Amino acid sequence: MRPKIGTVIILLLSAAPAWCQADTPLPAHGPTYHLLRALASLLIVIVLILLTYYALKKLSWPVAGALTEGPLELLQVLPVEPGRRIYLIGLKGRAYVIAWSQESVALIGELERSEVDEQLPDG
Repeated sequence: MRPKIGTVIILLLSAAPAWCQADTPLPAHGPTYHLLRALASLLIVIVLILLTYYALKKLSWPVAGALTEGPLELLQVLPVEPGRRIYLIGLKGRAYVIAWSQESVALIGELERSEVDEQLPDG
């Protein structure tokens, strides 16, 4: 199996200059060469997609550590329907119930934090 992988790598590396030159026609090769070239191109595209996904996931905002800093605390999120949620947020001994949708944000109510802590499950 190893000699075949080496042969494929040598074929791909030897054909690379022909891929880079737009005016130069590719040398005549059999169907195996073209299949390997297509598979190599597909592999490169898949690797680039995975690298882009990983980079976007790492660089996405907000950063996970940013949610734990500061006086604002997200206590619970309740998805109501697609594009609509109810948030329970703690701030300075108070708890706020906020309705969020793609169109608007509204304050539903305000409670004492101690009342909310009694009702929330531990975790």
